[in-house]
Amino acid sequence: MNSRAKRRSRLPLILSFLVALMPLAAGADVSDLIADGDNSYSQRADGHLGSRAHPEPIQQAVDAFTAALEREPDNLEARWKLLRALYFQGEFVLDNDDARLALFERGREISDIGREQIESHYDLPDDSLEMEPQEVAAAIGSDSLAARVYFWSSTHWGLWGRYRGKIAAAKQGVATKIRKFAEIVILLDDRIENAGGHRVLGRLHAEAPKIPLVTGWISRDKAISELRRALELAPEDLLTNLFLAEALLDFRSEKRQEALDILQAVATSEPSEAWRVEDTKTIEDAKALLADL
Repeated sequence: MNSRAKRRSRLPLILSFLVALMPLAAGADVSDLIADGDNSYSQRADGHLGSRAHPEPIQQAVDAFTAALEREPDNLEARWKLLRALYFQGEFVLDNDDARLALFERGREISDIGREQIESHYDLPDDSLEMEPQEVAAAIGSDSLAARVYFWSSTHWGLWGRYRGKIAAAKQGVATKIRKFAEIVILLDDRIENAGGHRVLGRLHAEAPKIPLVTGWISRDKAISELRRALELAPEDLLTNLFLAEALLDFRSEKRQEALDILQAVATSEPSEAWRVEDTKTIEDAKALLADL
């Protein structure tokens, strides 16, 4: 059985939890379910307490996108939006690291199937990780849905690695996967998710351990240059600003004052209406880091 067939064989396991959602899917077409998910996702901050979200709105979004994907497993829009909703649920609703690890493991599986669908559609080899990012991007072209699947793949694999443990994850090749996914995103569309490809790549180079023969390619210079590039494209993104400040503090002692100025700016910001919970968490983190310093 080749690697693509093996990944297909996991599909029943990934979708087994959908049985309970059949009443939701019945009588609704996929576009309606996605619209329901979008509506619930837009309300994800309703009832939040600081950086902790109320579980109901995002669960409704997860349920709707899951039902849409169960109805139409090849629908990349439903897939990436489910991955985005699961990210929010894991980071801003769950408060247990074991539960987060399980959720992001599920996210990895959902994203893996999505990438396998993209590979099949564009006649790529069984595993696009064996190709150079430039080759993958050239084959895919300007497919924005594919770009978002690769972006959320990098996010879920990265968060799974965080909760699994950085060293263990690095030894399993997680860092290399994230690097390639992020590089593909940058080549396809480097502006999506507030320059998310550059942000992910910069954070990876800042956080991943540098292990000879495993992650020897990690570069702290690359971390800073990618985060600065992300801010050129999306200067108001608070999370990228926080990541840059942390990288400067860790790797550029001569840039300490710049880092402090960035942290102060983030800490005194107001959360945006579109990202109330996410921005609140970033502001809290900036304040905590300033207090520690």
